[in-house]
Amino acid sequence: MATWGHHVLALPMSDIEPTVPGFSGSKGPRRPLMWSRSPARGLQWPQTGAGRGWPAWLLVLVLAAVAVGIPTAVLSHDATAYFVFSPGTAPVITTSSGCKLTHGELALPNGMPCVRLVIPKGRAHRINGKLLMVDIELSQASPLDYAEYELGLLGRERQLVPVAAVMGSAPTSEMGCQEGQQMASADQDAAVAALETLRYRVIEQPLGAEMTAVYAGSPAWSAGVRCDDLVTAVDGKAVRDALDFSTLVSSLPPGTVVTLTDRPANNGRTRNLKARLVEPPADLVAEGFASRAYLGVGFETRFRTKLPFPISVDAGDIGGPSAGLAFSLAILDALSNGRLTGGHTVAATGTIDTNGNVGDVGGVQEKTAAVEKAGAQVFFVPKAEYAVARGVAGKHLQVVPVTTLQQVLEILQHRYGGDLEGLAADSKA
Repeated sequence: MATWGHHVLALPMSDIEPTVPGFSGSKGPRRPLMWSRSPARGLQWPQTGAGRGWPAWLLVLVLAAVAVGIPTAVLSHDATAYFVFSPGTAPVITTSSGCKLTHGELALPNGMPCVRLVIPKGRAHRINGKLLMVDIELSQASPLDYAEYELGLLGRERQLVPVAAVMGSAPTSEMGCQEGQQMASADQDAAVAALETLRYRVIEQPLGAEMTAVYAGSPAWSAGVRCDDLVTAVDGKAVRDALDFSTLVSSLPPGTVVTLTDRPANNGRTRNLKARLVEPPADLVAEGFASRAYLGVGFETRFRTKLPFPISVDAGDIGGPSAGLAFSLAILDALSNGRLTGGHTVAATGTIDTNGNVGDVGGVQEKTAAVEKAGAQVFFVPKAEYAVARGVAGKHLQVVPVTTLQQVLEILQHRYGGDLEGLAADSKA
């Protein structure tokens, strides 16, 4: 993802179930986490923070701590500036039609959480073993959460995270759009990476620069640009991809009025929007922002992707990009012979690009706890986050650091008896 006028934190987002009140919106600048969302209403944030019940022993402990000198500021601290990350669920990725919406969540008849992989009839093979993705639960911190944190009682499976580290400076109204983009991108990139591994031909046509974030108060925001808009020209000059957009804008000085040919996210009529570039904010310059002027958007190339046959993932309320690696593995398993895991229960987290590179995600310690509880035997994680996951995992969970999809396939074959027959097929049209 490229940015113009703002950095984008890559918070590892692999499946988060938000439980924070008062927000609905889109994926924001952060490491890829995955959020639960409602297809009809966007991200849903049920209130579970301040209203949650707490055990009497904790209340007694907090009061005792205050009595012996813990500053009362702990209890009056603005806890709303923080989120609490907790272990979520580890849905199995399945081609079974039995994966259906039950009581608001996708589940198999036995009650196991699931995500349904949809592949044309006759192409999918029965999977021997299990492939799990994983989400985390995110809730608004309460004063008692903050007190728990100060007293060291959150434990190794939960953490307190500043709201700004998750949301950046994008308006909360943009969060639903961003999360939807991330999940759609994860689905598409996972399918492309898997199909190209199987030597199918995939065609990608660039359509322009897609706005992945528009920052509050920025020139772009004031001009009417919003998340998921597609910019196809700058001052009448065609924008085919993110590089074109960056090249056309990056050399302009502050004060320049640029005309953006913009197609709204809702497929409305293309319009020309005028934005006046300004001086870059001092904090961005201090962080290394080198462009001459500030527009205030994050962007990436939008592609029209033509697959040899349709593939889709129904993840229900889950959004975000961090299940990319898990999706690719599930697609490969279903399209080959169904024996990719060697009969093991395998979990994975990590973003993936169309070249099969695995990227960092967020909430790895909570995800590790969730997959272990779900019975995973192996957990593939981005290499940079191995130490965190290993520090949480018990003796029955093998945590494996990886950087590419190909590396995962080799490890499954050589360490866990995965059968890769069918992955070395001849080129296919």
